[in-house]
Amino acid sequence: MSNVTPAFAEEAVIGGLLLDNMRFHDVAPLVSADHFTSPQRARVFGLIRDRVLAGEPADSVTIGEASPDDFNFAVNLASNVPGSSAVVAYAELVRENWRRREAVQVGLELVSAARAGEADAVDVAAGRLLALNATVSACEYTGKQALQQAWREVERSHANGGKLPGIPTGLQALDEILGGWHDSDLTIIGGRPAMGKTAFLGGLIEAAANAGKRPGVISAEQPAVQLALRRLSLVSSVAASKLRSGQFEDEDWTRLQAGMADGIGRDMWIYDRSAVTLDELVGIARKWKHTHGIGCLFIDYAQRISVPRADRVTEVSQVARGMKNLARDLRIPVIALAQVVKTVDQRQGDKRPNAGDLANSDELTREADQILMLYRDEVYNRDSPDKGMAEVLIEKNRHGPTGFKKVRFLDQTMRFCDVGGDKW
Repeated sequence: MSNVTPAFAEEAVIGGLLLDNMRFHDVAPLVSADHFTSPQRARVFGLIRDRVLAGEPADSVTIGEASPDDFNFAVNLASNVPGSSAVVAYAELVRENWRRREAVQVGLELVSAARAGEADAVDVAAGRLLALNATVSACEYTGKQALQQAWREVERSHANGGKLPGIPTGLQALDEILGGWHDSDLTIIGGRPAMGKTAFLGGLIEAAANAGKRPGVISAEQPAVQLALRRLSLVSSVAASKLRSGQFEDEDWTRLQAGMADGIGRDMWIYDRSAVTLDELVGIARKWKHTHGIGCLFIDYAQRISVPRADRVTEVSQVARGMKNLARDLRIPVIALAQVVKTVDQRQGDKRPNAGDLANSDELTREADQILMLYRDEVYNRDSPDKGMAEVLIEKNRHGPTGFKKVRFLDQTMRFCDVGGDKW
């Protein structure tokens, strides 16, 4: 169909729908009235849409009754189009033609905005171009189709030979319950200060990178260089305090060089702006997915993501929904740290946090597929029998059991590991 003009493709879609209204449901995910170049074609497509969705017939007669000026146009299309069998193929052409026109318009507006000195001109243009590349997928399934998809998932899991189905966390104790991180899931990891949330997230990021999953990292809490110093300590097993003081032994240099060589070969991308907006987060993640093929996204932390002109509760709610939508749209796991309210510290007795302790927690709790809490008893009790240990409390897990797992925390290198192990 390379020689088909945009006008012919648009008329073929409208004429095909006039002949067979039921094909509208195949076309609707691909095109809308805004995709047509002619106001008349856009208007007639809109009339067809409104009647079909109302359960009423849409043909040349009913279109003429609704809009007499379009009667002859509708009659000619219904009489002269190739038919309805290729209506989806023509709809795809209409959408592709629209994308090309929009891309040209974005380019022109970018030139104008850049000349005017608008600071965010490139970011705005990049976001609009990435949106044009979004793929359209089916959203409506029969029960049979859904079961067939589930069966294919079961077959893939069986063919995998019992291997971990998701992205590894680096902790066997956690993988046994969660099965790793799964596409389209939002995981929230909470904990009070000094529990090691950032160190925990760093280990998760490294495990994903080591598995070749190309993680993206949004850090509103720490600059990239601090994350890299933590990472260097993690991969080299050289104490973080030595990295800060510069007091190395010869063997430390050897381990640092080996860790540097190991870590530098693992793909990951970091965005470390302190005041990240939700729109900015979504735009960066979409760009990374499109240009780098990231397999997972880590966020430090959820309550630092802002939504301009929104109050605090509304802001956190929108961020929670935005992160979940991003996980689904990009089909990657999104793992985000979150604050826990300080009233946990004032409790008598057990100070283990739960899902309800997340700051502004209602929407975070609803949207999350998994909620994990970190707890280290030695933070509250110097003589704790669990010194050097941490608990990962699984408060919510849509795909399996809840409960808790004990892991080791090696504070010198700021790493978590399985009990009995010394590394990820």
